[in-house]
Amino acid sequence: MDNKNVNVPNPLGQMASEAEKREVRIQSSKVIEAVENNYEPKRGGINNILLKTASMILICFIILTSLYILVAGHNAPGGGFIAGLMVSGGAVLLYLCFGKPFSSGLRVNLRLLLPLGLSCALGTGMAGCIFGKPFLTHAFGHVALPFFGDWELTSASVFDFGVFLVVIGTCLSIIMNIGENK
Repeated sequence: MDNKNVNVPNPLGQMASEAEKREVRIQSSKVIEAVENNYEPKRGGINNILLKTASMILICFIILTSLYILVAGHNAPGGGFIAGLMVSGGAVLLYLCFGKPFSSGLRVNLRLLLPLGLSCALGTGMAGCIFGKPFLTHAFGHVALPFFGDWELTSASVFDFGVFLVVIGTCLSIIMNIGENK
């Protein structure tokens, strides 16, 4: 008779054979190995329908709030930097949920946002110099828009939009490069 398959009482009073113990160790090591090798599901992102659905709803509110902060930023707290960080955070949320298919599905070249934003910001700064004023001189005016009424147009808004593009381009380029190197 083989002693390896005989149930021997252990100190806790449970019956377990050496073969069963070894099988449990093998199964647990296979689970750990599977988790390490398959950290990301094959199609990318987290495979959680609740998180994916909530993120699709949340991204609408994140973008709307960031656009409000961008528009109201020259007269109130906020502006291009905070609005850009909010949009970048929303895009990172979508990247975490949907993985590489999200980043490959972007139709915007993130590397072009940085020079485009810098040219907007530099252009508003240089506009003052063109008219004989100091660098970054603020200019404003009013326009009557249908449905919105009297709307204030400022050069600070264009500068904030440039900062907005720079922050989005920089943050998302860094995050996407980190994600690709994983």
